[in-house]
Amino acid sequence: MRTPLFRAARPLRFIMIGLLATLTHLVTAFLLTWAAPQLSVYLANSLAFCVAFMVSFYGHTHFTFGRRGSLTKFLLVSISGFALNNLILHGAQMLGVAPRLALALAIAIVPVFTYVASSIWAFSRRDTPT
Repeated sequence: MRTPLFRAARPLRFIMIGLLATLTHLVTAFLLTWAAPQLSVYLANSLAFCVAFMVSFYGHTHFTFGRRGSLTKFLLVSISGFALNNLILHGAQMLGVAPRLALALAIAIVPVFTYVASSIWAFSRRDTPT
């Protein structure tokens, strides 16, 4: 059974794993484009996303939530988060918000959505075997 302190620190652990996954995505994409310059940047980004996704899923399973989640649900949460990020970015730009502020808004809002969706859906207790 998880202690109240373990549960209270969950958002901090979520942020740490998110930062690790983001760094993994960046480093993997850079290494792929360096090692194979003929590789499409879109393919390199997609492959790097897959690697980072697995780091994220593994980290959230074992470190953030401490229980097994649904890989499929977490993939849907991740893809939805990416789509929401772009939707916020586009909407802010259409409203005349400065590009950097639009980026900051999208980057600040989406992790909250991702955390909530992961907590109540992708890593819900219902998906944990007893």
